[in-house]
Amino acid sequence: MLMTIYFLIAVGVSFLCSILEAVLLSITDSHIEVVKKEKKKLGSLMEYQKKNIDFSIAAILTLNTFAHTLGAAGVGAEAAKMFGEEYMFYISAVLTILILVFSEIIPKTLGAYYWKGLAGFATRTIKGLVFITYPILIVMNKITTFITPSKKETMTKDEILATATIAEKKGVLRVKETVMIENLLNLNEIKVKDVFTPRSVVFSVQRNDFLDSFNDRTKVDLEKFKEYSRVPVYDEDIDDIVGIVISKEYFHEMLEDNYETKEDLIKPVLRVNENISISKLIDMFLLKKEHLFIVTDNYEQTEGVVTLEDALESLLGAEIVDELDSNVDLREVAKMQMKNARKIGV
Repeated sequence: MLMTIYFLIAVGVSFLCSILEAVLLSITDSHIEVVKKEKKKLGSLMEYQKKNIDFSIAAILTLNTFAHTLGAAGVGAEAAKMFGEEYMFYISAVLTILILVFSEIIPKTLGAYYWKGLAGFATRTIKGLVFITYPILIVMNKITTFITPSKKETMTKDEILATATIAEKKGVLRVKETVMIENLLNLNEIKVKDVFTPRSVVFSVQRNDFLDSFNDRTKVDLEKFKEYSRVPVYDEDIDDIVGIVISKEYFHEMLEDNYETKEDLIKPVLRVNENISISKLIDMFLLKKEHLFIVTDNYEQTEGVVTLEDALESLLGAEIVDELDSNVDLREVAKMQMKNARKIGV
């Protein structure tokens, strides 16, 4: 009878410790944030235990070791009295298998599988274990300080992407959402020169022609003008862009025969270097509250234009086509023009 009590206590305590360990190691940072929104105190305690996981694990292992040691000693002593020393090998073998199954494999499997439901219970129980074993933990902490690294590792981009991929396979995220996460992580690597519209396919108008178009409609290609929401205006050549015109405003003033405001229609335009990242470009669009920038090279020569639409397409991983877009991808048009030019020897 006493042997059974020793065995049940050892296996029961060890079962609890194994579940606590599995749950603690399974709790994710994202789950902690969710818990903090619903139960701030519990979430904060959970976060503290994850950040100080050495203390939590040490408390669990300390209790587990005591349970194994005392249980094995008690069962062994009682078994020797009942069956004699000659059966100790068989008793030890059976005891080892039972402890392995009922205090390691089963509880850790349950803890790893049902960790979300057990997270609250585990967090509160671990808090109690840390309190009980605190004097021992202080001594152990001094020892482990020399072994464990002082700086904790942070999650890498690859780990975040892997997590998103797993979430997609489990149906938590859609394919488009995973693509957006991947694109978001790569915004610092993608440059403006990878997404801008080349100058060879940029529709622009000469400043004097634009101003004269109010009197002479043949000065600019009005049909072409309608295809774009914003049109660059240059002085001498494309490298001397002086501003942009919003096509809706242009046609509105033209219909109203309002010739006095035509100079005001040319809005100032900002320039960006082709080598800045899309991440920085988006920040600039938001800060300056603009929709279009002129793209220049390192020598301040005009390379083309980049729009807020281009930047968002890099994030979404798809073309954004509005009612004014006549060509879905002007970069492809530019490549085709260059290819045709080579064929005819231009």
